[in-house]
Amino acid sequence: MIKKIGVVGAGTMGHGIAEVAAISGFRVSVVDISWDFLNRAKERILDSLKKLYEKKSLLEKPEEILNRMEFSTSYEIMRDADFVIEAVPELIELKKNVFKTLDEITPRHTILASNTSSIPISIIAESTKRPEKVIGMHFFNPPPIMKLVEIVPSKYTSEEVVNITIDLAKKMGKVPVRLKVEVPGFVSNRIFLRLMQEACREVEDGEATIEEVDSTARNKLKLPMGIFELSDYVGLDVAVDLWKVIISSGTAEDVKCSLFQKKVDAKELGVKSGKGFYTYPAAGKYKKVELPASSKVDPARLISLAVNESAWLIQNKIVNAKEIDIVMIYGFNFPKGLLEMADELGLDVIYNHLKDIYSKGYKAYKPNDLLEEMIKEGKIGKKSGKGFYDYKS
Repeated sequence: MIKKIGVVGAGTMGHGIAEVAAISGFRVSVVDISWDFLNRAKERILDSLKKLYEKKSLLEKPEEILNRMEFSTSYEIMRDADFVIEAVPELIELKKNVFKTLDEITPRHTILASNTSSIPISIIAESTKRPEKVIGMHFFNPPPIMKLVEIVPSKYTSEEVVNITIDLAKKMGKVPVRLKVEVPGFVSNRIFLRLMQEACREVEDGEATIEEVDSTARNKLKLPMGIFELSDYVGLDVAVDLWKVIISSGTAEDVKCSLFQKKVDAKELGVKSGKGFYTYPAAGKYKKVELPASSKVDPARLISLAVNESAWLIQNKIVNAKEIDIVMIYGFNFPKGLLEMADELGLDVIYNHLKDIYSKGYKAYKPNDLLEEMIKEGKIGKKSGKGFYDYKS
């Protein structure tokens, strides 16, 4: 029975997760290395709660929710926690040290979760004496608003811990997607990487401009942001980091493209620095980018590599088509699932784009075996009555 939740790290993700847990009725302990971080987190939580209360999204008064929370620079307040979520920076040694400390200080029944977006959960689990009680619980930014949580068991995680974590996510009002097998970058970042890589390739190969790519993403695919615009919003340093983590894991073929790295080298990190692929009003101030109304970029080509990656995830039994679409709808605010879009555009069209780009020497575009089979069997999407989904009523 989970009564008290601990959160390690009071940054953007940490204080957001702590807020969600407190809103959901749990007692919450938040630990960070300095009172500067903790006091800033407390202010931001109160500010967010007040906004939600004014919008009538909350029934309880902000002060009552805040009363369920305690803050400290000492792990001592974790001694009676039933479930702890780590949300410190994406540095593997730092995370291992956090888990080692939590393992020593928390009761034996306590489940230890990491909000990492890319570091393998198994490696984190190995720094504890309870690897079966360690799990990935990947929230999306900002946690009080975004519904998706990726649940990532490692090779050690017990089925009971997986079920408790899924149940907790639901109690927090979230939509959990459980990966059957741990994979670098999980579902969300692997697909985001493939969207970035194809966008990057099209520009670097001279097929389109940055604005044309983003115009198709926004105006034809109806995505809330263009691919380059979203990368700016996430932070180009973050985007390059996840790119490196996934590729260096050896589970994904790279797409050579230097546009992103050049921006990071020039300290143009996107919204956070005021300039990335686009220029913003000020550092940290996002303003929707103005884009041309029409574009020659084919939406099927733009999502082709992401669809190929999705087929790989399905073939390897990590998730199914529906779960991939839930990730893109609730994690990236897609108007509909990526694979639903693919079925509508035609899997034969997507397949031909993959073959074309593959013939130019890009190994990552080699059509996945599952996709090859679907094409051979005439499962090319909505027009044939079957693709990733069944349309025969």
